[in-house]
Amino acid sequence: MENIEKTLFDISEAVKAFDKEKTAKLVRVLVEKEVEPKKIIRDGLIIGIDYVIGKFKTLEYFLPQLIYASEAVQSGIDVLLENLDSDSRKELIKGKVVIGTTRGDIHDVGKNIFSTLLTASGYEVIDLGIDKSIDDFIDRAEDVGADIIAISCLMTTSLAQLKELVQDLKRLNVRNKYKVIVGGGAVQREFAEEIGADGYALEASDGVELCRKILESKEV
Repeated sequence: MENIEKTLFDISEAVKAFDKEKTAKLVRVLVEKEVEPKKIIRDGLIIGIDYVIGKFKTLEYFLPQLIYASEAVQSGIDVLLENLDSDSRKELIKGKVVIGTTRGDIHDVGKNIFSTLLTASGYEVIDLGIDKSIDDFIDRAEDVGADIIAISCLMTTSLAQLKELVQDLKRLNVRNKYKVIVGGGAVQREFAEEIGADGYALEASDGVELCRKILESKEV
């Protein structure tokens, strides 16, 4: 048991050091010892990425370090997934999130940070990229069976599209299939509530917590 705890600690340290190869190697050691995948994620990978996120919030680390750490986490998750059957894989993935920016909005820094944090936290992220129509979001969500549609918007001229998304989901009778969350510099909480979105987050890390809460409530 002591060796397992030491390996979990080493995994968190490898993530902090942005070491993909070492992270994957250590995760494989615990897989061979039949340690529960959720424990490896919770007590190893997440501890490491949470440390890096904390440094990112205090501006001690920047986007490249966040991405490197997330890639290390992903390398560990990949090892876990390749050793699980399809049912166990589905159980390990917390949810599917379709994300992108609205038509006419080419700002993607915030979206990319959010996408990175979601992936590192165990979500399957389908990143549409920038400058996407409402139909793009809905069609992709339908294709992949998404749980959440997340839209980033930094242009006030694109705000109307957020309202349009919610309205179109209702018109197509699929509003209850997806949770809609919005964020970005142009969006305020009052606007999100006004259009009937399921959640709003200003910071990327807050968005990850929002997804967790939304999906937990969806299971009830």
